[in-house]
Amino acid sequence: MTPQRAGGQGGAGGPDHARFGLFYLGYYGYVGLISPYVSLYFADRGFDPVQIGVLMASFQVSRIAGPYLWGWLSDMMHTRVRILRVSAFTSLLAFLVLPGVGSYGGMMAMMLTLSLLTSAMSPLGDALTISTLRRYGAFDHSYGRIRMFGSLGFIGAVLAGGALFEAVGMRAFPWVASAVLAILAGVVLTMRDAADEGPRTTPPRALPLLRRPDVAWFLASAFLMMFAHAALYVFYSLWLETLGYSKFAIGMMWTIGVVAEIVFFYYQGLLFARLALRTILAGTFVLAALRFGLTGYFAQLAWLMALVQVLHAATFAAHHSASLKRLQAWFAGPLQGRGQALYTGISYGVGGTLGGLAMGWTWNALAPAHTFGLAAVAAAAGAFCAVMSFRAEGDGALQSSTAQTRSAIASDEVSPGDSMPNR
Repeated sequence: MTPQRAGGQGGAGGPDHARFGLFYLGYYGYVGLISPYVSLYFADRGFDPVQIGVLMASFQVSRIAGPYLWGWLSDMMHTRVRILRVSAFTSLLAFLVLPGVGSYGGMMAMMLTLSLLTSAMSPLGDALTISTLRRYGAFDHSYGRIRMFGSLGFIGAVLAGGALFEAVGMRAFPWVASAVLAILAGVVLTMRDAADEGPRTTPPRALPLLRRPDVAWFLASAFLMMFAHAALYVFYSLWLETLGYSKFAIGMMWTIGVVAEIVFFYYQGLLFARLALRTILAGTFVLAALRFGLTGYFAQLAWLMALVQVLHAATFAAHHSASLKRLQAWFAGPLQGRGQALYTGISYGVGGTLGGLAMGWTWNALAPAHTFGLAAVAAAAGAFCAVMSFRAEGDGALQSSTAQTRSAIASDEVSPGDSMPNR
C-alpha cells in the first residue's frame, strides 16, 4: 500500500498525498521506536528504575511548552517546512551522538533536547497537511487516508523493532532510530509550504482566543480525553498482565486497537459526510467512558476486551480527526501553527502528564481497576465540555468572533463548505 498521489503539493492537480503520507509514516515510525523501547535502552545502559522514570518524564515536560514555541515561531516566520527540516536534522544529529553520552546528567540533557526538537513535528506536520488539504476542500475525505500511514509506521516499527532488538540487543537502538530519522529528514526535504500562506505581516495574537467560551470548553475536553488515555498508555499492559494475560495476548489487544484506528482513518470521509461534527465529537467521549469503565471492571473477560479495543477507532482516531476539524473554526491561516500547538500542548502535554500522575496515584493508593474508573469519569466530564463548547458557539460566541479570527480565516483560502462553523 502506498500513499495516494493526487498531484503536486499545492499544485493545480491537488495536494501531494504521497509526501504527507511518508511524513506520517516516518514520524510515527520514530514514535513506535521511542515509546516501547527507549526505557529498555536506558536499562541496558545501566540506569536504575528511578532514573529511568525521571528520564521518561523529561519527554513530557518539553511536550507542554515546546509545541507552542515552535508554533509561534512558524507563524512569525511564515513557514512550517523550514522548521520541520531543522527539527528533523538536529534530532538526527542528537541521536547520532547519543551512544557517546555516559553520565546520567548528560543523558537527561540529551532527552530534554531531543524532546524539545521533536515536539515541533506533530503540530507543524498536521498544520501543514491540514492547510494544504483545506485549500482543495479535501480534509474530510483525505486526511484520514494520509494519517493512517502514521498508524502503519507506528505498528511496523513496534513489531520490527522488537524482533531486531531481540536479535542484536538494545545497543543498536540509537542507530535504528537514527536511520528512521534520516529517512524522515529526507522526506521533509521534499516538502514545501502550502502555497499563499498569507501576507508577510505580523501575525495576530492567538492566546486571546482562549477567552472565548467555545474555545475554552473545547480545549478542556481535549485535556480530559488525553488525561483519560493516560490510563491506557501507561497501565493497560500492566493491568492485563496482572490479570494473567500472556505477553502475546497483550500484544494482540494492542494490535486490535491499531487496526481499528487504521480502518477508521481510511473510511472517515463517510462518517463525516453523514454525521454532524458535534455528534461525532461528543460520541467519542461517551464511547471512551464506556471503554475505560469496561476495561477497569470487566477486563478478566478476554472476548470482551477484544471487542472493547475496537473502540480505539472512536476514542483516538475519530476524536483526533474531529478535533482537528473543529480547531480550524478558530485557528486558521497565520494562527494555525500556534492553534495546532496549543491543542497538542494542552491535550497531550498537560493532559497526558497530569493524567499519568493521577492514574499512578489511583493504581497505588486505591486499586488498579479504579485507575480505569477514573479514566471513565474523566471521559464523561470531557463529553460535558464538548457539548458545552458547541452550545457556547450556538449562543453567539462564533458570531462575536474577533477581528483576529476573521483575518486569519480570510488569509487561508478555503472552500465555502470548509469555512462554515464545525457543526
